[in-house]
Amino acid sequence: MVVAAAVIAVGTIAFFAFVAEVHLSIKHKKYCDSEDCLSHVDMLTANLDGNIDPCEDFSAYVCSAWTPTAEYREHVKTPIDGMLYARFVGFSKMLAEGTKKLAVGDKALAMYESCMSSDTTKVTNLDNFRRLMKAIGLSWPEEPAANVSALGTLLAMAYKWQMPLWMSVAVPVTRDTEKWRLQIKPGHYINILRNQYENVRSGGGYTAYWQGYYNAFRSNSTQRLDEPSIEAVADTEGAILGNLKSSFASLKKIPAVMSFSSIGNYTAPLSANAWLEQLNLHLELTPPVLPDHQVITSDTGFLTTIGAMFANYTNQTILSHLSWSFVQLYAPISSPNLQVVRFGDPWKAQLYRPAFCAHHVEETFKLLVFAVEYVSRLTRKDQVIVNMGYSSLISTLLGMLNSSAWLDSESQKLVGSKVAAVQAILWPSSNAIVSETLEERYSDYPTKEEMFGDYWISARFAISRHNRTDWFEAAQSLPMNVPPAEFEYDYVLNNIEIPIGIVNSPLYYRSGTRAMFYGGLGFQMALEILNALDKEGIRWDSDGEPVASILSEGSTKTFESKDSCLKGEGIESIFPEIPAVEVAYSAMIRAIQSGQTALPTEGLSEDKIFFMTICYMMCRSTSTHDSIDTCGKIVRNSPVFQKAFMCRNGTKMNPTKKCVFFT
Repeated sequence: MVVAAAVIAVGTIAFFAFVAEVHLSIKHKKYCDSEDCLSHVDMLTANLDGNIDPCEDFSAYVCSAWTPTAEYREHVKTPIDGMLYARFVGFSKMLAEGTKKLAVGDKALAMYESCMSSDTTKVTNLDNFRRLMKAIGLSWPEEPAANVSALGTLLAMAYKWQMPLWMSVAVPVTRDTEKWRLQIKPGHYINILRNQYENVRSGGGYTAYWQGYYNAFRSNSTQRLDEPSIEAVADTEGAILGNLKSSFASLKKIPAVMSFSSIGNYTAPLSANAWLEQLNLHLELTPPVLPDHQVITSDTGFLTTIGAMFANYTNQTILSHLSWSFVQLYAPISSPNLQVVRFGDPWKAQLYRPAFCAHHVEETFKLLVFAVEYVSRLTRKDQVIVNMGYSSLISTLLGMLNSSAWLDSESQKLVGSKVAAVQAILWPSSNAIVSETLEERYSDYPTKEEMFGDYWISARFAISRHNRTDWFEAAQSLPMNVPPAEFEYDYVLNNIEIPIGIVNSPLYYRSGTRAMFYGGLGFQMALEILNALDKEGIRWDSDGEPVASILSEGSTKTFESKDSCLKGEGIESIFPEIPAVEVAYSAMIRAIQSGQTALPTEGLSEDKIFFMTICYMMCRSTSTHDSIDTCGKIVRNSPVFQKAFMCRNGTKMNPTKKCVFFT
């Protein structure tokens, strides 16, 4: 990963440099009157419902100020979703600005402009698209060939073609160069496909939707399905995607490292031999993958779900499902008129055009867009602020662990070693943003094509031909900037991958206060860091090796007692939110004490801004998520919150019993 993205370094000295540099220009001001501060306060307060008592329902109070965008309501469920869609809207400007500094960016810009100018009334020839499908092993609406392996196709799509429909496959840097160590985790398209399915089904137009694609692909020899048969396709699609999404969204993930000879224990009826045969056939790694080589998985439950799909459906049914999913995702790229089918009507197709184009351009030119975005809107100061803010969280956490009397010295040593080793991967490395280097890496990607679909298909074949160098692996493993944000801690690799798209307002401001940082991006990073110490995290040491626990027996008993403190409220664990807010708040106080003034915005203390920012980012437009409980979980257990908002004892947000982790 370090080839394409720089690892954020940790250091206490650097933390104080961060404080000095960030606040040097505002140290003599009583209040922060920057545009960033004014904008953030306006966001938190402009539409706030003063009739809601924050001490009775803080989430409802804070979220009364948030109104989800009407334009993208099917996909924008949270403020962070809104950030990422705003990024899509500004994608053209970002590419144009970045290309002034990195000329090779014109390849991505030309592809994007081709997409934005495509005519959705135009019906195009799909022969090249069919050629791509055939190369992958797919076919639609005709049945796929009988001699094609569905498992092999999934693996080829995930790795060779970089189309992670069900799973993604990566080759992270391994300590043992003689043996492969492959990483298998859920593909980010699971959510996209399931959301699309739910939108179409809820609108009651699945048959018309299916027929819209069929009419574009059919030939004189193609057999048309009747409505009951189309409904059967819909039922199969819903069941498969429902199972995959449930596994993807599971809160009880069990990561593991195992030899490939053991993978069949989780994926029956798919045997270890079947995996090895298809891996070596489609990944074409040299030397080949052998039974004693390793697989890393973020969740053994996901592997079990993959096995269940092959137990419940035939090879042909899975291939047909993959072909239909592929058509829904990608055919609108090649035939613009299918964008109307994809989004439901011409108005929506036009509305979602910037997001549609940006997503597929970024997926095609991952590292290039990553670099162009960095040079177009971020500066050295931004990198310093974020890096040192991250370092301050780590150093604060280490200090709090060392001060926790319930941790014995040996446990403190092992826990501290693990925390100090957590890596946050965000910025492009210096050699990844050199124009000549990028020119070489993207030399075989298209420069000028007649249509957007031609760009995309040519680029896909280029991706399939690429040598799997370290930089390629790093580039293709970058988290996507699509809702929901891929911002997660990896238990085995002990790292956090942060999508560059969320280093933006309202999570991050170049000229904001400490509370805006630590309640925003800082808290999001703290959430992921603290996963390293939850009940799953303590089962992995700093080298990514499974252990019984990095805590002693005595410390484990206290840990379990603290972790289960909220079970009486139906909350299984205090992690990661309660310890994360303890760390983020303590880091904020350290920053304030190291600066000249606290710089509160007039009328709102830094403490209030801190908690309001945290809970604002948890707002949701649907009631099916536990975000309200999560906000309440945080503030009900924070004496600092109760003091800031003057909540009397006995109010809902100030119960008698409170749970903490570090004291």
